[in-house]
Amino acid sequence: MSGPIDMPDPTSAPPAPGVPKGPRHRGRAAVVAVGLIGAIGVGAIAIAAAAEPTGSADVAASPTSPPATAAVERRSLAVTEDLTGTLGYDGEMSLVGNLRGTLTKVAAVGDLLKAGDIAYEVDGQQRAVVMLGSRPAWRTVGPGVSKGADIKQLEQNLKALGYGTGVKVDSKWTTATTKAVKRWQKARGLTRDGVVDLGEVVFLPEAMRVTEHDVELGFNTGSGSSVLKGTSARQVISLDLAADRQEIVKVGDAVAVTMPDGSEVPGAVSAIGRVATATEDVFGQAGTPTVEVTVTIDDAAAAAALDGAPVTIVVTRSSRPSALAVPVNALLALLEGGYAVEVMDADGSTRLLGVETGIFDDGWVEVTADGLEEGLAVVVPS
Repeated sequence: MSGPIDMPDPTSAPPAPGVPKGPRHRGRAAVVAVGLIGAIGVGAIAIAAAAEPTGSADVAASPTSPPATAAVERRSLAVTEDLTGTLGYDGEMSLVGNLRGTLTKVAAVGDLLKAGDIAYEVDGQQRAVVMLGSRPAWRTVGPGVSKGADIKQLEQNLKALGYGTGVKVDSKWTTATTKAVKRWQKARGLTRDGVVDLGEVVFLPEAMRVTEHDVELGFNTGSGSSVLKGTSARQVISLDLAADRQEIVKVGDAVAVTMPDGSEVPGAVSAIGRVATATEDVFGQAGTPTVEVTVTIDDAAAAAALDGAPVTIVVTRSSRPSALAVPVNALLALLEGGYAVEVMDADGSTRLLGVETGIFDDGWVEVTADGLEEGLAVVVPS
């Protein structure tokens, strides 16, 4: 219901059914004198309508006191919800080694293994060097070897590391490839033979942050066995969202992340699990099924050294970037249903204007009505 509402003159016409008799008080004779509490969005919002005077001399209002007013404003409004997540790292990986021998050196937990770094050493001399590529090494490569994707990956890394002068990056081994390998081997303290033995290079899809040792110093490594476990260096936030509420977020949604120190950084939903899981409590009863939601943050430095820390993710469920709004306590509940605001015109007179409500945010509510404009004065409780 929206539009102006006629105000009857109590001296010349009977009141409408359900409207108490008596003198007008701030132009609200057509309004139910009740308190309205509505659960809108997140939380409960109280909307109180003004009550009629009782006629008692003790509570008589001064006829010369003008009502308090607030201006209709154009504001950005949003309905948000807070979710709890945990900082961590995305992408679990294993570093599989093909060097046989006694493990004599290994990257420490917490190290970040990048292209060119030594992952581990066996027998005090053979070293496995990390390079980046989507395919694992499966053979020894050198002069005379057949074409393959492993050669292209190797050449890409030699170029990136500064040893690939004259190398054409393709799947074919050339004299330039041999020379580049020898330069790399010399710089890394490896046997300078121009051949990359199986196990001498370990290809990883991206830089790996070491989290666990699968083989301890002094123990033997085997062909194709996992030596290290880790994650990517991409710090993310994980949260379990009830499966029946996953509609409140979608991939790509912008969110705000409140860090443990109270600072706020922007982020975005990067992944939503497709399979719901439910854990059991101590009594063996299944809990609420949840899906895993992953959030990435724009400023990785803001989350440095906070692995495992709890954070708050603020999700915007709906928003209005430029809405006409009034304070919530300007709303009046009407007898026939719906809401109105009491508009004060320039001459000091007041009139009721029926409005449609939208979203509520921080004490303000979106309102629409014919004739409602920014800057209009509406009556609010004193």
